[in-house]
Amino acid sequence: MKHRIALAICLLFSTSLTAQDFSLSTNLLDWANLGTVNLQAGYPLGRHASLHAGVRYNPWNFGSVEKGNPFQNRARTAYLATRWWPWNVYSSWWCGIRLQAEEYNRGGLFRKMKTEEGVAAGLGLSGGYSWMISDHWNLDLGLGLWAGKAWYTQYRCPRCGRVLSFPDGRPVREVSKWFILPSNATQVSLIYIF
Repeated sequence: MKHRIALAICLLFSTSLTAQDFSLSTNLLDWANLGTVNLQAGYPLGRHASLHAGVRYNPWNFGSVEKGNPFQNRARTAYLATRWWPWNVYSSWWCGIRLQAEEYNRGGLFRKMKTEEGVAAGLGLSGGYSWMISDHWNLDLGLGLWAGKAWYTQYRCPRCGRVLSFPDGRPVREVSKWFILPSNATQVSLIYIF
């Protein structure tokens, strides 16, 4: 097995990659969001366009049920995006569009906030600026909005499992709503360009 892994690594790096053929980045703001692990891969489609695919994952629970302060912002997110660069790919201003889906469970972050668990899907618009720090490193700043639809269930507390109910006593299950939110395209990203 070790020989196969070594062979795969050798084959991967034996192909010649030219400058600005491929990028990997991570959003530092996501890491600050309760340790959300994230990675984005990018590939230029030409001088002014690039294609990006990314994932985000946060499995963490914080606080304690016994102490009455549990909270979480758990999520699994996948997206596919494209960016347009007026000057050159990976440098200067950019604007983009992204298709995104997310499975989430968040709650307990603020006193009045109810816990929601569900899925959301939508389309995002974003824009930003990319600074070339060196031949292979960039710093990317961006802002974005995400609009779509969410299907979820609301709970009274992060881990109690008691479903909220309507005033007439019917349980609130599988509610759906349209939303417009700040996107995880809001970023301070560190990018490595191969």
